[in-house]
Amino acid sequence: MNKQQSTRNEYSAGGVVFRLSATGTGWDIVAVQRARHGDWSLPKGHLEAGETREQAAIREVKEESGIDARIISSLGETDYFFRTTNGGLVHKTVYHFLLEATSDTLGGPNWEVSESRWVNINEANNLLTYAKDIDIVARALTELRRGEGQAVSRTTDDL
Repeated sequence: MNKQQSTRNEYSAGGVVFRLSATGTGWDIVAVQRARHGDWSLPKGHLEAGETREQAAIREVKEESGIDARIISSLGETDYFFRTTNGGLVHKTVYHFLLEATSDTLGGPNWEVSESRWVNINEANNLLTYAKDIDIVARALTELRRGEGQAVSRTTDDL
């Protein structure tokens, strides 16, 4: 008889960390290459006990990229299912935020991330591995172009 496994829920937070582009045109965002998977993604990670989504997003951005950031707005959430190595089913929800970088220097490799880099927001879809991340970046670009957030001083004419 097969023992049916229940679905486990997991929650993560992170998002699109931006700064005005080093080239002076548009915005750069942070992308991270996860050491364990070899993929390129947005910085994010699990919520810890007693932590808000916002607190987790800021902490995970710092841990994975070395960047200090502040939240500008919510970019919504994504969810998906995956199987663990032992066959368990996980329903993962990721809360995404638009975060303004308050520092510029990226951290070095660590146990989670083999590389982090600044990439122009318009070129991010060429680097990011997952369609869900590309969709979140598109939402971020829409927010930035609207001029929402105090730190956003560029207009769509600047792009």
